[in-house]
Amino acid sequence: MKICMISGLAKFSGGLENVVGDLSKILMRRNVEVNIFGRSNKDFVESEYNCKIIGVRPYTLYPHGIGLPHYGKFGYNLKTWQKIKTYGPYDIIHGHGDNCFFSSIFRDDTPFLMTFHGTMVKVLEGSINLRNRPFLYAEKAAADRCDIAVACSKAVKNELITHYNASSKKIQVIHNGVNVEKFVPIDKKEARKKLSLPENNTYALWVGSNPQRKRLPTAIKAVENSQCSKLLVVGMDGKNLGKTVFLGKLYEQDLITAYSAADILLFPTIYEGFPVAPLEALACGLPVIVSEESNIGEIIQEGTHGFVVKDENPLAYQEKINQIINNATTLSEMSLKCRNLALNYSWQKQAEKYWILYQRLLKNH
Repeated sequence: MKICMISGLAKFSGGLENVVGDLSKILMRRNVEVNIFGRSNKDFVESEYNCKIIGVRPYTLYPHGIGLPHYGKFGYNLKTWQKIKTYGPYDIIHGHGDNCFFSSIFRDDTPFLMTFHGTMVKVLEGSINLRNRPFLYAEKAAADRCDIAVACSKAVKNELITHYNASSKKIQVIHNGVNVEKFVPIDKKEARKKLSLPENNTYALWVGSNPQRKRLPTAIKAVENSQCSKLLVVGMDGKNLGKTVFLGKLYEQDLITAYSAADILLFPTIYEGFPVAPLEALACGLPVIVSEESNIGEIIQEGTHGFVVKDENPLAYQEKINQIINNATTLSEMSLKCRNLALNYSWQKQAEKYWILYQRLLKNH
C-alpha cells in the first residue's frame, strides 16, 4: 500500500505535524509506503520516521511574497496537488487540516480521507472577514469532497456538521494519540535535578508557543495566588518574574523531563481540536487542569486524571490547583491513573482505527 500524507510543515514541530509523523511511523511498521508532503525550502527533508518527506515550496501571488495574507497557504495547496500527481499514483490520499484545497476540488477517483484537527470557523471565531473567509471555503470543500472525514474529537465532529453541513454518516471520530513508548514517566527527583529545580517545591507546567491562544496570562495569574511554588513555562523565552520560570524551547527528551518534574499541567487554551500536550503529560503520569475548549474533557474523568475548568477566570484554575497540589497521596494515585489512560490512546491503538478506515476505502473502490 502506498499512502500520500498531506501535512503542514515538513519538520514535525506542531500538533498536526506530530500526528502525521507518529501515525506514519506506525504505518511504516506495517510495511506501508508513506510519502509525506510538507512545507519546506528543500526538495527532500530527512526524518527520524524513515518516510519519504517531499518538501513543497509554495507559489507566491506576487514577487517577493507580497500579496494576500493567505497566499502562502493556497500556494502550498496548489504546489502540493501538482507534486502529488508527479510522485503518485497512490492507493490512498490522506489529508490533514486546511492543507488540501486543490487536492480536494480537483480530486480523481483515488480514495480520499481527511482528518480535521479543528475548524477554522472556531479558530477565527469573532474575526471572520473577506480576507480570511477563503480558509473556510477551502475547509468546507475538503469536508464535501472527501470519502471519509475523521474528526479528532466529538466537538470537531459537531463543528463539521453545524458549520459545513457535513454528513454525519461519513464522519468518524478518532482522537489523536500519543507515543507511549517515548513519553514515559521518569523519577520526579531525578527530573528536577536535571532541570536544576529545588526538589521540595511544587510545580505547575504550561507548554505552548502561542501565549494568547493558550492563555499563558491566565496560567500565570492562577499560580501566582495559589499554593503552588512555581509555574514552569516551556516553549517560550521570557524574563522570570514572581513565581513564573521560563525554561524556553526544549528538545523532546527535556520536555519529557519537564512533564515528569511537574505536579500538574495547566492548559487553559481558548480553542483546540484535541491537543497533543495534555496527552503527552498524561503519558508521563502528569494530571491535567484544562479548559473546556480543549476538548480533553471527552476522555478524562474529573478528579481522577485532573479537572476541566469551564470558567476562564484564573480563580477557577487556582481553586483546582490548590485542590490537587498539596496532597501527595492524591498526586501519586492520579499519576498512575493518568499513565493508564494514556495507554488507551497510544498511537498503536489509534493507528489501528485508521487502518480499518483505509481497508474500508480500498474495499469500496
